Amino acid sequence: MASVQIFNDEITTDDLPKIRLFLENQGIAFGTFTSNEVVKKLIVERSPSEEARKVMIEQFPSEIARFSQKSGYRADVVCFYPELSHLEFILNKFGSIHYHFEHEFWYFIDGAARFGFCGKEGTKFEVTVNAGEFLQVPEGIWQWFSLTPEKVMKAIRFFYTDHLVQPRMPVIL
Repeated sequence: MASVQIFNDEITTDDLPKIRLFLENQGIAFGTFTSNEVVKKLIVERSPSEEARKVMIEQFPSEIARFSQKSGYRADVVCFYPELSHLEFILNKFGSIHYHFEHEFWYFIDGAARFGFCGKEGTKFEVTVNAGEFLQVPEGIWQWFSLTPEKVMKAIRFFYTDHLVQPRMPVIL
């Protein structure tokens, strides 16, 4: 079950209606879904083949229809597990606060992860998302990512951009 920790106010909750309302007020979509039998069979592999990943994505036809009309649409399957050779590199890279230049929607099909945000009016919070839940990381927000202690997760990730944020220009000194 999802939880939200609001650092500014030292509040933690796992009450889904409260989480949904809080995130909605922050401009972040959150909800639940049910994986079908095809996905349930394919998630047993730690690192599914490219073909299995393609099949997993295809199990989300309404999301594909919704997001594929957007600019820069892409989809992938993200898999993390303790034995992944470059896991620490990835966690170090995305564990630091970074700025999002596109929308991401994460549909968790296995395991869990934490997404931290610097939200509206300086609200700093972290959302733990589990299998059967989805979370949006909006374009134009400061964010960080970490895994739960189990270090296991699989998610279907949909990307697109509304071009709300200008691409970052390199600094030249």
